[in-house]
Amino acid sequence: MIRTQWIFLTAFAALSCAVTAQASILSDGNFSAATTGTTTSNSSWQLIANNPDGTNRAAQFQTGFANAQNTGVGGPEAPGIGTGVWFRSFEGNQGGSGESLAQAVLTQSVFAPAAGDYTLDFVAGRELNFTARVFEVVLSTNTQSSMIDLLTAAIPDGNLGGAASPNPGGTPFSLTLPGISAGELFTVTAVMLDGEDSQIPGGQSGFLDGFSLTGVPEPASASLLALGLVGLMVRRRQS
Repeated sequence: MIRTQWIFLTAFAALSCAVTAQASILSDGNFSAATTGTTTSNSSWQLIANNPDGTNRAAQFQTGFANAQNTGVGGPEAPGIGTGVWFRSFEGNQGGSGESLAQAVLTQSVFAPAAGDYTLDFVAGRELNFTARVFEVVLSTNTQSSMIDLLTAAIPDGNLGGAASPNPGGTPFSLTLPGISAGELFTVTAVMLDGEDSQIPGGQSGFLDGFSLTGVPEPASASLLALGLVGLMVRRRQS
C-alpha cells in the first residue's frame, strides 16, 4: 500500500512539473485586456510611444488587423475583442515635414518561477514600406540576452488580422535563454527606433502579438517525470 502511494505521489509531482513548464509566465501575452487605440495595456505590459506630430502616436494597441487571434484568420477572438500592437513608422517625419522620427518601446518583466531553459514565442508582421532604424524583439536577463531583428527577418508583407493579408496570423518567432536560475528576472522588450514615413504609397506598419514565455524543467525534473511514468507502469503490471 505504501509503495502504491509513493508511486502515485511521484507521478503527481512529475506531472505537476510538466504542466508548470508549459504555462506562459507573462501577463496577457495576447493583449486581450488592452484598450484599443491607446497605450493602456491594463496588464503588466508597458507601451511607451512618442507623438511625432504632437497628436498621433508612434505605436498603440489595436484590434482587428493587429490581432493575430482574429476569427477572420482562424483565431479564437472575434474582431473588436482581441488586440495586438501596431507600430506606426509612418508617423515619423510624415510627408517630409521635418517632424520627429517615431519611437516606441514595449516591455514586460517577470521572475522565473523555477530553474531551467526558457523560450519566448511570438508572432510578427511587417508591411512592405515599413521604415525604421531598429525593429526588434529582445529576451534578456542580467547575464544574457537573445534578439531577433524584425527588419531583416523573413516576413511576408502584410498585417496579422486581415483575412486578405499575405501574412494572416503573423509569422512565428522564438528566442531561448538556457540555464536560468529560479527567481532570475526576465525582460521582454520590443522596440521601434527612428520610424519614418517612406513617402511611398502602401502599408508602413509593423505588428506584434501572441507572446508566450515558457520554461523547460532542468534534467532533474525531467528524470522525475520519467520515474513517475515508470511507477505507473509498474502498478498496472501488479494490478
